[in-house]
Amino acid sequence: MNLYDVHSHILPKIDDGAENVDVSVNIINTLYNQGVRHICLTPHYYTHQESMESFLSRRESSFNLLKPSLPSDIEFCLGAEVYVTDIIMNNKSLKPVCYGNSDYILLEFPYSTTFTGSSYEFLFRIINQYGVMPILAHIERYESLIKNPKLLQKLSSKGVMFQTNAVSYKNKAIFRKFKKLLNKDLIHFIGSDAHNMIRNSPTTYGETFELINKKVGDFPVDKINQNAKRLFEIAK
Repeated sequence: MNLYDVHSHILPKIDDGAENVDVSVNIINTLYNQGVRHICLTPHYYTHQESMESFLSRRESSFNLLKPSLPSDIEFCLGAEVYVTDIIMNNKSLKPVCYGNSDYILLEFPYSTTFTGSSYEFLFRIINQYGVMPILAHIERYESLIKNPKLLQKLSSKGVMFQTNAVSYKNKAIFRKFKKLLNKDLIHFIGSDAHNMIRNSPTTYGETFELINKKVGDFPVDKINQNAKRLFEIAK
């Protein structure tokens, strides 16, 4: 299967992910052996700690460091996992931290966010002001979302998309919740969120898709891959 990883911390020496090129290459090779042929490189951008200009400069340096070691038969896309704070609104544009040339952006909110009231309004203020298409990272970490499919449906109806981490499917309790969301087409992407070979290890990435196919069916697997394929095509 030709798989896509839309969330990773593989770039070396930029965040709490890969500490050097050797670790980066090890993660990439492991994902390759799991069937992954397209990888999004999404280092953390903490909007309250660093200017976008500084982040983009560090990301470029990290990518240039890794480039000579990248295999030719894997497609890569630059992006960011953008941590949302009020400071994000100081930027003239969020396009530089979207996936490649797309308008899709991977967002991480504080895990206590309810996505109702003021936080709901703030999310859509970001969408309307910057014209971006948000993908919420690892939604299983938000209690307000994982326990409330109706809220997910509400956000989805407004164009918000949802990503889950492959490793989370190994947790039976979480998988039961995921199964309901997969049947409702409320999980749009899966990412490794790999930081190294231990933290969110990529060693079972392909097995996650096999598990979904076995327990839920091939439709959600096909749909998730179609979403990721389209993301990569738009990002080029």
